[in-house]
Amino acid sequence: MAKKTIPDWVYQCLDQYGNCACGRNLTKKLGKEGLIQELEANGYPCELEILSDSTDEEYPKDGTYIVVSKNREILLDSEDTENEEDY
Repeated sequence: MAKKTIPDWVYQCLDQYGNCACGRNLTKKLGKEGLIQELEANGYPCELEILSDSTDEEYPKDGTYIVVSKNREILLDSEDTENEEDY
């Protein structure tokens, strides 16, 4: 799969924040596993979280679809270390 299947703004959010609300349309288009596999193939190992009150739908319309970088903890730990050096 080409990197262009997932919009650039998703990668920018992952780089900047370590997570991204990627939306239902993109998740449904690629499939849950397809989305995760493509992100990982492009160097972004992530987990998908779907926040919703509905439990009976695979892709709930009212859901919030968030990919969270598995490297986020590493990024947060390195920021804490940098901040401690400032004191």
